[in-house]
Amino acid sequence: MRTLIAVRQRHPIGPARLLCALAVAFAFLSCTVKARTQISQASAERVEMLRGEIKGAEERQRSAAEVGGLWLRLANRYQDQLEFAEAEDAFGHSLRLLRTPATQAAYADALDGLGSLYFETDRSAEAGNCLRKSLAIYQALGDQIHTEKLHETIALVLLFERRFHEAEAESAEGLKELQSLARADAGETVAAYLTHGCALCHQGRCSAALEDANRAMAIAQAKLPAESLDMVAVWLFRGFDEWKTGSAEEGERAMGEALRIARGLTGLPRPVLVNAQLGVLRQYAAFLKATHRKREAGQTESEIVRLESEQHLACSNCTVNAAALSAGPLLP
Repeated sequence: MRTLIAVRQRHPIGPARLLCALAVAFAFLSCTVKARTQISQASAERVEMLRGEIKGAEERQRSAAEVGGLWLRLANRYQDQLEFAEAEDAFGHSLRLLRTPATQAAYADALDGLGSLYFETDRSAEAGNCLRKSLAIYQALGDQIHTEKLHETIALVLLFERRFHEAEAESAEGLKELQSLARADAGETVAAYLTHGCALCHQGRCSAALEDANRAMAIAQAKLPAESLDMVAVWLFRGFDEWKTGSAEEGERAMGEALRIARGLTGLPRPVLVNAQLGVLRQYAAFLKATHRKREAGQTESEIVRLESEQHLACSNCTVNAAALSAGPLLP
């Protein structure tokens, strides 16, 4: 969904990422905001190779654009490996070198990457600042695709900050951009509707949010894999909105479908799968408590405790926004 810009490829902002990024709202904070693959020896070797290329380019006094591009690639590699301090330093190098009229697209991309890093490490104010600067550049360049994506990312940041009216407006801008595209990505469109709906429901407008969830469901069922993180997110959001609009039975059915899919997923790093299951279980436990089903809620909480212990062992350095998690879910 994120496309190649200048010298790097960004990770998706679609429902798979939304599933993780809306953690405060639905206790869905995954190992990283991005669904990364497991780190391999090849990745570590690639880092060393990039550092060698940077050293060589600097010694040969190559252009700022070339060296800055290499620093940007290195920053992304570090970020993929969850080495946030090293990634932040590399992004800083790239931004200093790419701040020229000729490298505005790459500069915007570096700001986007640094903003995502700040978001992942619970620095929402800094994230919003970088992302808005990136957005302004892409708007000036007339890049609708990346303008839309940044609107949605900024909306997520605003949701974390409980600025729901602003998040609604930001996600609405993203939806407008999507509707103006000749070929809008299905996953991006689904994510935009879910983000917009989340902002609405947290303002007490859950009926309108359910309409967004239903639009997302129609697109997802037509164009996205049925057994995927995307569909876990869609079913979970729909279940939440059904519950909050008074259809408890339909809400529980949708949450059950989300949990069924989450439990059956394969092919992703175990920490990502564990966090997906935890997200559904936490929302389901909240539903069971609210509907006074104490025994079932206790069983669900026991499963949560078991998975949390596995999460801690498997992903001890990659949980982000821990402070937000400890505050509990943002339920309307």
